[in-house]
Amino acid sequence: MVSYCLFCNTNRCTQIATEIRKQFGMTAFSPKIIQRKWVKGKCYEETTNYLPGYVFVYSDTPIQAFREIKQIDGVLRFLGEKETGYVLHHNDHRFAEMILANQGRIGILKAFEIGNHVYLTKESLAGMEGEIVKLDRRKGRAQVEFRFDSRSFRIWVGFDLMADVKTES
Repeated sequence: MVSYCLFCNTNRCTQIATEIRKQFGMTAFSPKIIQRKWVKGKCYEETTNYLPGYVFVYSDTPIQAFREIKQIDGVLRFLGEKETGYVLHHNDHRFAEMILANQGRIGILKAFEIGNHVYLTKESLAGMEGEIVKLDRRKGRAQVEFRFDSRSFRIWVGFDLMADVKTES
């Protein structure tokens, strides 16, 4: 699967992903994440935008319809380099694969504890590295920092602490 990413008008991302699926028959996601919110002492799970402004596109073969896709209302640009056909590489490609593996929706992540430290399981972000920078054990939320598009992002995620996790040395 060849992966691409579009930078788009934030409030049009879901419509752009739908239009790409319909017009071009490609897989496209405006990624979402399930976050835990606490209202009046009760926990609710809410689906929100994972990376506002980004749409991930996947194709079995390299895209030839760049001009047609760029003409969709709200598409600002393809990420990546024109010389490489805007294909995502390295960490950005791994990140896009993680989005695809989760069908565009990131759920409550799994974590484990060693001593006083909490870590995300490798499966949580499908091999991507994310560092927990803030932790709210009581509410089951963690702020995770990760890199995409040569930028650092921080996002709050829900996590479930797994008991008796064996770690790799």
